[in-house]
Amino acid sequence: MQNVLEQRCYQCHGAQLQMKNVRLDSPALIKQHAQSVYQQVVVTKLMPMNNATGITEAERLAVKQWFEAGAKTP
Repeated sequence: MQNVLEQRCYQCHGAQLQMKNVRLDSPALIKQHAQSVYQQVVVTKLMPMNNATGITEAERLAVKQWFEAGAKTP
């Protein structure tokens, strides 16, 4: 899961930039936004916007499994 976040989310939701005031580069912030990540990445598939980072269906499935398993963070 961490790898997916690093490759697909941090450029818009990391230390340098926090689009929509969402930051995902720490375990506490990931946990705080887990529901939104699941909704945006898995349910609606709106993120990444226009699939700008090229997220794959396998990566979306990984996010789904992570969330359904309790959204554990490192």
